Amino acid sequence: MSTQQRLGLGLLGAPDALQMVDLAVLAEQKGFESVWIAETRLTRDGIAPCAAIAMATNRIKIGTGIVNVFTRGAVLTAVSFVSLDEVSQGRIIMGLGTGSPLILQPQGVEFRLPLTRLRETIDIVQPLIRGEAVTYSGKTMRVNGAKLEIQALRQHIPLYLGVTGPKALELCGEKADGVMLNAFLPTAYTKRAIDHVAIGAKRAGRNIADIDITGAVTVSVDNDSKVAKDRGRLFIAMYLSLFPNISQETGLHDDIVLPTRAAFNEGGAEAAAQHIGDDIVDHLMAAGTPDECLQRINAYREAGLQQPILFPLEPNIRMAVETLAA
Repeated sequence: MSTQQRLGLGLLGAPDALQMVDLAVLAEQKGFESVWIAETRLTRDGIAPCAAIAMATNRIKIGTGIVNVFTRGAVLTAVSFVSLDEVSQGRIIMGLGTGSPLILQPQGVEFRLPLTRLRETIDIVQPLIRGEAVTYSGKTMRVNGAKLEIQALRQHIPLYLGVTGPKALELCGEKADGVMLNAFLPTAYTKRAIDHVAIGAKRAGRNIADIDITGAVTVSVDNDSKVAKDRGRLFIAMYLSLFPNISQETGLHDDIVLPTRAAFNEGGAEAAAQHIGDDIVDHLMAAGTPDECLQRINAYREAGLQQPILFPLEPNIRMAVETLAA
């Protein structure tokens, strides 16, 4: 795979952890640059699969896409990533984000000052990884003389932020090594988001060229295009309903989003999917035959993604890895 065809594989909490390992091994064989484990919904966590993948692979980079800064404290986050970097021998990428209030609410976690929480997590985690003792008193986090008892393999673990809104994108430009743009968003959003990352980079005296622009592209592939799109519309309905920060950036009008959300709350994803036409599927993801998916992935590249991270839907995750690697 050439540098112009960088590609990542993302896994949305499924399939099971052992199958994730098998898929990561296959992705490495097929030339994927990276594999990312999501920890957004209440499925599998992001840390354990990364460790298992690290033990089974040799070259592929391994990232979290993302782990949540509300459900983990900053010190534990630093410990976890230093440990993963040790296991992977320097291949781990620290992907952080704030998630959705509708996912945090059932856990009894308040979605308070999300941008501040993200910034404060970064400001604590990075010096801890460098081996410094950290005392910090912020609006959402406090630590008192915390210092890791293990030495990090690298003093800087690459930091990528999985963010959506303008201010969070600008924070990424200020502080991160890369951005993972959110899934279920159109190519027009990609262009707009890069502009906001550039604003943050300029404010911090950085160059946008030094920030890796990656993005989650949800993939539903099948030899039967209709079957693929039907699978995709289920997930679009769920994300429009559960992630208001995403639905806000899709460009879809309220006359689509609000009935979809109402149907989801009353009858679940299948009921909500009835409101998602093929035009919306094609607008927000790569769905259809392998050729159709490749065309859509290339459209995201043309919009500015340097490394599309493919998040294939079951049951054809393996098919996606095998057919979309070129």
